[in-house]
Parts: sequence; C-alpha cells; structure tokens
Amino acid sequence: MIMTFGDESAWDTLGLGGRESTWSQEQVDAHFQAMGEFYAELTANGELVTGFGLADPSHTMTIEIVDGRPVASDGPYAEAKEVLAGFGIIEVDSHDRAVELAARFSALVETRVELRPVMEQGGQEM
Repeated sequence: MIMTFGDESAWDTLGLGGRESTWSQEQVDAHFQAMGEFYAELTANGELVTGFGLADPSHTMTIEIVDGRPVASDGPYAEAKEVLAGFGIIEVDSHDRAVELAARFSALVETRVELRPVMEQGGQEM
C-alpha cells in the first residue's frame, strides 16, 4: 500500500472540499491528468488493486470504544499535524518495483509517501 500524507493546506492547493485553489486551474488539471495517467498505466499493467484520494479532513470522525460503548467525535486527533490524504494498493512482483512506484507516486503528489506491505488474513505479509 502506498499512502500519502498532507496537512490541510493540501486540500487548499487543489481547491478540494469547496475550498478555493491556491493553484491555477491549469496546474490543477495537469496534476489530475498526471495522476490519471499513472493510475491508467498501473491498471494496464495489472498492478493497481485500488486507490483513492480522501476527502477534506474536516469530514473525519474518530470512533473509539469507551467503557464498552462506541464514542464518536468529529475530526482527526487534534495534535495531528499530518493526515492521511490518499492511498493506492498495488500488487507487484518485487519489493524493488514497489519502491519504484512509490517514488513515482511521491513525485506526482509532491510530498512524502509511506510504502507498507498489506497482510493477508493469516497474518502473512503480501
């Protein structure tokens, strides 16, 4: 899984969630076109399982069990400086290929990404 992180300014940059973009429309269009081409390549290669950008963090809810009951609160943890902005699940033949794709994804989103293996039901890393 390739995960990308950002602070709330990431949604401002692209004008997401009803925010006014800090990029020109041409920059936004070029960004989404490049992302679409990257995902199309991975799909054609059979390497993309799924992937999504996530909604503005203002729509986040945190749910935890307190005294045996679910308690929901609005927003991510207040102390979080970065939030999960999106993810892509890939299935590749080697670790090197996963690193290569993660590096390309990082360049596209212009921020760091985290590459993490997904576990199968039995606890085996895929």
